[in-house]
Amino acid sequence: MKILLLSLVAFAASFCLVSAQHIKISGLLMDSATVKPVEFAAVALLKDGKIMEGANSDSKGRFVFTKVPPGQYAIQVSLMSYATKTVGKISATNEDIEVGIIKLVPAVQNLNEVTVSEQKALFEEKSDRMVYNAEKDISIKGGDATDVLKKIPSVAVDIEGNVQLRGSSNIKVLIDNKPSSIVARSVSDALKQIPADIIKQVEVITSPSAKYDAEGTAGIINIITKRNTMRGTSGSVSPNFGQWNNWPNASINHRMKGLGISANGGFSNWRNKRYMQLLRSFTNADTVTDQNQTQWVRGDGQNFYGTLNLDWDVDSLNRIGAGVNYYDGSNTNGFDIIFEESSNDNAGQYFRRDMSRTYDWSGATINLDYTRLFKKPKKEINLLMMYSFEEEDSNYWSDLLNRGNNVYYREKSYNISNNKEGTVQLDFTNPLDSISTLEMGSKTIFRQILSDYRISSALEGSTDFADMPELANIFDYAQQVTSGYVVYSRTPKKRWGVNLGLRYEHTFIQAHFLNGTASFANNYGNLIPSLSLSRSLKKDQQVRFSYSQRIQRPQFYYLNPYVNQADSKNLYGGNPYLKPELTHSVEANYSISIRQTSLNASFFLRQTNNAIESINTVDSSGVLKQIFQNVAENSAYGVNLSANTKLTKQWTVNGSLNVFYNVLESKELKTSNKDWMYRINLNSTIDFGKGIKAQLFGFYNSPRVNLQGKNGSFGFYNMVLQKEILKKKGTIGVGYDNPFNRRIRWRNDFVGPNFVQTQDVAMYRRGWRINLKYEFGQMTTNQRQKKRISNDDKKGGDGNN
Repeated sequence: MKILLLSLVAFAASFCLVSAQHIKISGLLMDSATVKPVEFAAVALLKDGKIMEGANSDSKGRFVFTKVPPGQYAIQVSLMSYATKTVGKISATNEDIEVGIIKLVPAVQNLNEVTVSEQKALFEEKSDRMVYNAEKDISIKGGDATDVLKKIPSVAVDIEGNVQLRGSSNIKVLIDNKPSSIVARSVSDALKQIPADIIKQVEVITSPSAKYDAEGTAGIINIITKRNTMRGTSGSVSPNFGQWNNWPNASINHRMKGLGISANGGFSNWRNKRYMQLLRSFTNADTVTDQNQTQWVRGDGQNFYGTLNLDWDVDSLNRIGAGVNYYDGSNTNGFDIIFEESSNDNAGQYFRRDMSRTYDWSGATINLDYTRLFKKPKKEINLLMMYSFEEEDSNYWSDLLNRGNNVYYREKSYNISNNKEGTVQLDFTNPLDSISTLEMGSKTIFRQILSDYRISSALEGSTDFADMPELANIFDYAQQVTSGYVVYSRTPKKRWGVNLGLRYEHTFIQAHFLNGTASFANNYGNLIPSLSLSRSLKKDQQVRFSYSQRIQRPQFYYLNPYVNQADSKNLYGGNPYLKPELTHSVEANYSISIRQTSLNASFFLRQTNNAIESINTVDSSGVLKQIFQNVAENSAYGVNLSANTKLTKQWTVNGSLNVFYNVLESKELKTSNKDWMYRINLNSTIDFGKGIKAQLFGFYNSPRVNLQGKNGSFGFYNMVLQKEILKKKGTIGVGYDNPFNRRIRWRNDFVGPNFVQTQDVAMYRRGWRINLKYEFGQMTTNQRQKKRISNDDKKGGDGNN
């Protein structure tokens, strides 16, 4: 018995000793063609076909498994653009094993040899956003970003480039997940300067989580530009021409080992032409005065942009990235205005205004980021820094002529503005288990706005101008936003997923004026929660419910107190005393895929308090002044329906319908306005084979209500024919916008306590375009995606060019 007991003890001790043994297995990965190390490959240790442990090769191609129990194993290596390779029959006993060199065979693809059997759909519904794959859409080539956004369900873009999401213009536009100083000045102007050819995707996020800055009301539109993340050298050249816009642009990318460099740039010049007639009746005491102003506008402009990005994978766990974006441009509009006024059938004031207005701008955004990865998958720390600046000179000159066409008054003005912004951001992502993640971070944004404006005049056609100091000022505005957030997410496969977040932001403001206006300071804190529940159902169905509370601060366009008096009867300016908006949003989303068809329905409710609205007032002399004020509550609820289907193998159709009810109320002004609004989109593509495709696109916007009236309805449509050439390395396309309508017309109506106004507008938009593109280069391996700063906390402007 004792012998048996001793034998059992010895056996147990031997078993524990063997079990405690750990063996190291290592090796080296090499490219079979270049005989160079292969870095960042995924290496799996297999036992009986199951993965026991995983690792990544370092910058020298080496991999190692440090704690391997004795047994029989195989090693499997995989990396995009390489054939997966398995090395078997590795016997681990009691000594470390060096498997030696494992050669990987690259699957090199020249651009003209790529064969795509299944492409991404034009629209994709993700768990928290809708994605529009712009690079798959041939009808946008040769256009700008406004042409891209017109194609997206729930997004409305008017003829002047102003953007609304679900009926609200209070959105934040990001470029590659980060803000740009080009957007800080005016969203509409910025979009006109981004060529459609460089846009890869557009993401629409209507319920941002607490991880995002406290973006308010409608949501975030993130424009993702094309970038080559593959090893090798490649690029493209796209000379595009059109009746209203020329957009030549080019890009080049080069990547070797852990270093990647990419650059793109372009130049545009555009033209515009429109006619407007404004009829206004106003009451002063018991006198009713009628005004009739006709206006021809002809303009042109040019813009240069360029970007340079560099990223360096120091090793398998550390990455550094840097980038710079520069732009420079100007536009000039000439105005021919005739103004007539009458009271009780008696002729009053008359003048003809010959005017020119010029905007000249330049700016840059500089990014620097560092990422620290960990051996635990998806665990990482990101440190991101950004600095941007934007300078703009805005000026006009104006001659007033009498009925005899003699100049009797002259006026000129300039406004020099400067906008600087610096950001430091730290993010930490830590997967708690295979389905749960905890994210936290902090961020500080520093902003400074400086505006210096002057106005001078001369009488009787003289060139001897005298300053008008009562209309001049210098505005110095500083803002700091410090924030922190925490987000917990859990995404089980067969149960409800949850994304729960909380963010705190504290804002500090200081403003100073030169003309004696009292300086002011303000600071306030906001606690911003967010909640999202989602679940995948049977038969490719998904549902999502979300709630978010957001704050939205006015930016430079809304704050600049400079009053533009270029049109003496219609003035507009900003308001430095504006307060932020606070918005509550609720959304329910359902999507389903049935064979070749995908359907999506989104129901939303949005309530904005302290809403910023453009308010028109008319004084006793008949001068209208438009100033932004916090005077309204803005509510909207509705539904967005979208569908994408293949009617045949060659014919794809997608469309959307956005319907919502908008209620605007102002207790301060004792006024309200409400109505139903809708937008219809339709896009159809036919592939005739042999590299020939055709596309037809159109949309229609119903009238839109504002606090004091209604903006008119309008539609737009275009058609494009495209052919692949030069062995699929090049494409040539011909398109035509509004072929059956020379002009796009709409009417705006405004009502105030003492005035009624209508404005008929005709924009000349019928025109042709020719789109050319040539791609060159070779690609072999991919790299990891970088993170970028996203300052998405400011209310954007709508441009008045």
